[in-house]
Amino acid sequence: MPPDPRPEKAASLFPSAMRPAARCGRPVRLRPVLSAVLACALACAPWAGPVRAEEDLAPQTVGLDSREGFRTGTAFFDDADVSGGVYLFRRDRRRYDAERGRYRTNLNHASLQANAEFVSGFAGGWLGFDFGVFGSHDLMNKGAVDHEMGFVPWGDPWHPDWNARSADDGVSVYKAALKLRAGPAWAKAGYFQPTGPGVLGVNWSIMPGTYRGVNVGADVGGLSLAAAWADEYKSPWFVNMNRFRRNDGETVPWLWSAGARYAFGNGLSLEIGYGASKGHLRNAHFKSNWKTSFGKDALTVGYHLYLMDDDDDSGVSENDAFDGEASLQFVFGRYERGPWTFRLEGTYVRAPMSGPQSQGQFAYRLTNLNGSSAGACDVWWDARSDWNADNEKAAFAGVMRTLDDVLPVAGFAAGAGAAFGFDGRGYGTAEHLKEWAFTFDLNYTRPSGPLEGAFARLHYTEYRNGTDQPSWVAYRNAFQSERDLKLLIGIPF
Repeated sequence: MPPDPRPEKAASLFPSAMRPAARCGRPVRLRPVLSAVLACALACAPWAGPVRAEEDLAPQTVGLDSREGFRTGTAFFDDADVSGGVYLFRRDRRRYDAERGRYRTNLNHASLQANAEFVSGFAGGWLGFDFGVFGSHDLMNKGAVDHEMGFVPWGDPWHPDWNARSADDGVSVYKAALKLRAGPAWAKAGYFQPTGPGVLGVNWSIMPGTYRGVNVGADVGGLSLAAAWADEYKSPWFVNMNRFRRNDGETVPWLWSAGARYAFGNGLSLEIGYGASKGHLRNAHFKSNWKTSFGKDALTVGYHLYLMDDDDDSGVSENDAFDGEASLQFVFGRYERGPWTFRLEGTYVRAPMSGPQSQGQFAYRLTNLNGSSAGACDVWWDARSDWNADNEKAAFAGVMRTLDDVLPVAGFAAGAGAAFGFDGRGYGTAEHLKEWAFTFDLNYTRPSGPLEGAFARLHYTEYRNGTDQPSWVAYRNAFQSERDLKLLIGIPF
């Protein structure tokens, strides 16, 4: 299988369709207008004077709940919420070309997304329906088309067209599910994001990926149980749903997940999860987290163990993802003191290889190819690499500080981080992977008044690959050195 030339978590920035969606046209005159409106709105937001909520209302509605005039007597509508937002994402990523000895453009785009979501109440106290849709449009793109903030110009993860010149505009349904509840039990069926403990997760752009299937669970006291079954998935850079596949292209008819979590009263929580894709892969994990307080300070520590193995009897070598069991061990600590938040985390990976077809990396999901499914792995450093090569040891240290006590305008925060990985093994080379990165963040969130909740997030990563190996070859999920600047502006409603 050819290597997938994209990082495993490029879509996880910050924190489907039931049928082919209509294609959106490419507006020309609106591009500068939309960009200017978003930029001006966020630039002016910090300086707008304080406004009481009632000042946004017409005189005859002051002091009234805006829903009071629309009561139907049916909880399905009366308890419903409609939300959404408009988002502008600007990215400039340059990757080092070892042959030419200089950095070259990899991604360079400005993308606009918007979404709307309806979450119903429960009719009769037990039946509801959720629906969500989003659209994406590139305002400009002078780099690769598979930037994951828009729709790639091919239909599925297994048949990319690297000669394509532009991303697709489009609209896609990311949620359309019936939901039920009865006492502590709940269920949903249709197009959904998994809820509750288990091995399934989703890819993210600004919007989440989507499974087609059934998700059920129950919550009793501190105990949470959940299970899920799915036969299709779409990451948010595909318009339409896709069946699961093995590395050789054969269809995987379904996958499933189950999990249990118990939250003790002393801040300790434990979780186990297990799942499998039929005839392909098996995943399992154990997660432990403990949080305690010291006055106004808080400390969170934990240990996670993630496991993967082949479940393939086809005899096709390219389906042998690992030479035995693969694992990722994750330890972490988070200390919150006043305006400061400190993080210290570490990982150790085993993804043994038996040949050039092996993964050589640990990507926790039930199908191998990026964007074809996703798993519930909590490791995320936003430092470009996934730090998940076979035998790699890696560590991350970061700090974030809110600036409300030092700036005249509330809502700002700044942070920095550093990551280092070493001893990663590749195929066809005795050289071990060495990589490190530095990250810097500046965030603003409008705390109140007009545009409350609007935000701007600036993130820069300086990443270094300490080898001369080409991207995606000897180390299956490693690329050459990069400089990556991301700006995300959002106006939710």
